[in-house]
Amino acid sequence: MNYSPEVYLSLVLMIAVLTIPIAALLLVAAIVFKLLPLAIFSVLPALVFGMGLSYPRLMASSRASSLDEELPFMIGYVTVLASGGVSPIMTLKRLSKVDLYPKSAMEARRILMQIDVFSNDPISALEFASRYNPNRVFADFFGGYTSVLKTGGDVIDYMQNKLRDVFAYRALKVKSAADTIGTFAESYISIAVILGIGLFVLFAVQAILGSASGAGGGSAGIQRIILLTTVFNPLVSALFIYITHSIQPKEPTRNLRPYYFFAGGLALIPVALFLPLHISFVYKLAAGLTASTLPASVVSIREARRKSSAERMIPSFVRDIAEVRKTGLAPEKCIEQVSTRNYGGLSPIVQSMASQLSWGVPLRQVLSTVRTKTKSWLTQTVLFLLSEVVEVGGGTPEMLGNLADFVEKISQIEREKRSQLRPYVFIPYFGAVMIVITTVLMVYFLTSPIVTGGGFNPFASNLGNPASITVPMLAGAVFTSWIMGFVSGKMGEGSVEAGFKHAAILAAVSGIVMFLATVFFHIPGV
Repeated sequence: MNYSPEVYLSLVLMIAVLTIPIAALLLVAAIVFKLLPLAIFSVLPALVFGMGLSYPRLMASSRASSLDEELPFMIGYVTVLASGGVSPIMTLKRLSKVDLYPKSAMEARRILMQIDVFSNDPISALEFASRYNPNRVFADFFGGYTSVLKTGGDVIDYMQNKLRDVFAYRALKVKSAADTIGTFAESYISIAVILGIGLFVLFAVQAILGSASGAGGGSAGIQRIILLTTVFNPLVSALFIYITHSIQPKEPTRNLRPYYFFAGGLALIPVALFLPLHISFVYKLAAGLTASTLPASVVSIREARRKSSAERMIPSFVRDIAEVRKTGLAPEKCIEQVSTRNYGGLSPIVQSMASQLSWGVPLRQVLSTVRTKTKSWLTQTVLFLLSEVVEVGGGTPEMLGNLADFVEKISQIEREKRSQLRPYVFIPYFGAVMIVITTVLMVYFLTSPIVTGGGFNPFASNLGNPASITVPMLAGAVFTSWIMGFVSGKMGEGSVEAGFKHAAILAAVSGIVMFLATVFFHIPGV
């Protein structure tokens, strides 16, 4: 914020005071017209004042958490360049113009503003940043750096030790996030599946009994089923996706291409529903939901494979360059030398780099061009660091070796993150299967005229149109399974776009399960 504490507090007080007449008018209206819900707004001034006081803390927390994701790369960038004799202030000047690290670039500009605008010396500017930055690791890094400078210690050794500490902190954070997601996954199953099935059974029995008695209660039960499956379950899933997103380590940039395909694929749902085919609405819905996510699934799977293949081989690529550089070849020639090796999904990028370098294109321009050819933020980051190491630090064997060590450690942490999150993919699958099977069995036993013991079900025999009840129930189960696919992708693979394929699979499996159920027993409306 660009306000001093005194000015900000004055603004909050002024806005809170201005809301007092509004709250008074609403309270009078609530009393006169007997509109009790309006009486809630009588606490509006206190609410505004409380929100105003909590806003700076929320913004500071958001600033710290967003910087946390870029911190290992930012500190690694400063450390690698410092090993080549580049001062942190010069590094911060270059960092302030980097779009790969938007939050770190903003913090670098804050430090440079203290030097260029307020005429502070670099050490005072770094001390100011360490004192007032809400991110503890960032503040500790630059606070310790200024202390080492003042005492005449080994700056490079300090930075390398802090980088190891940051890696350990990152690994601990990944493990903690995985444990927390596991707790929330259990909570999600409890709310969305167990509570959802309980409410589903309650509303379904109400609909069937109300319809059988002829008292008009069936329509109310059906409406509650529709609200449960189209409002309650999606809201619960969206809430858990949001909570998981706030917990998981994430990249600063996002690939929106699968979402565009998903938005276009949603048009296939009404097309499937209104096709002039003599099949049940349930099958049409399952086909429409599956088809709507298939294009996005294909795009997401292809890009995820390319990204995974490139990220898996990028440490080997940097290590090979560092080893070849020890022979005395220039960095450009090192890249041309290793371009004949197989780097999997990274090979097209490496070969493109070698081709452009052989034509005499400068290395920085080459790396800037090929960065746009990959959707992997980690690969883009490594290529950027490689260009900085060569351009600013001269690409010495020591700097390239430090860069290779840094990339290998980052890659190891990313692999650990994926392996720890992967088991949570299957938890929503179990929930979706439970919902579908429970719904099918419940529909069968409540609508079948024959009951255990050879008698007849009096409620089923009085149902005039059982399909009007069973179709909303089964369609709701299919839709809920489809929604759970997105939660599966977010919990187990770290992104909603990874859930497109799980949503398509669960919608298709739900339709297949219901089709197989009709082979063994009759289900009205299917």
